Amino acid sequence: MTQKNLFAVTLIAADRPGIVAAVSKIFYENSFNIEDSSSTLLQGFFSAIFIVSKEGVTADDVKKIFSGLEKTMNIDFNVQAMSEAGVKPIGEHFIISVYGSDKPGIVNRVAEYLANREINIVDLQTKVAGSEKSPIYLMVLEVIIDPKMMGTGWEDDLKKISREMGTDVNIRQIETYEF
Repeated sequence: MTQKNLFAVTLIAADRPGIVAAVSKIFYENSFNIEDSSSTLLQGFFSAIFIVSKEGVTADDVKKIFSGLEKTMNIDFNVQAMSEAGVKPIGEHFIISVYGSDKPGIVNRVAEYLANREINIVDLQTKVAGSEKSPIYLMVLEVIIDPKMMGTGWEDDLKKISREMGTDVNIRQIETYEF
């Protein structure tokens, strides 16, 4: 039996209608299964990552499949073979919102603190809003807290860091559902 191979296919292109349709058509016509995906618009650029599977192909095979689309639609693709499916983190899910005057270091301070506490960031989104004279920085993270970290004061520590940076922080636990 041929082994099922997993690939991470990432792409970025100037945003326009039809990118997802073109990419998913190639997956469909070449019998790939889309196992997981995420996409977003960043400063007018569409970016996406697809975790796909197919038996009996290599990363080079996948790259060749997308070479035509790369040229016709001016989409930058990267393909990486995945040795195995990743391990899903276990724990309680929280949403952390940080907002305040735009300044360097906000993402780094929060991310370093979370890393030092072994808190896993599973989603991160940032935006600069407001006027040029008074830009507001918005950051929203979804994190997973290992059950042994619950009740250790990590929330209070993060609020202290936020105050030191002159930002506001909101932390709330969320329920998640596996599909």
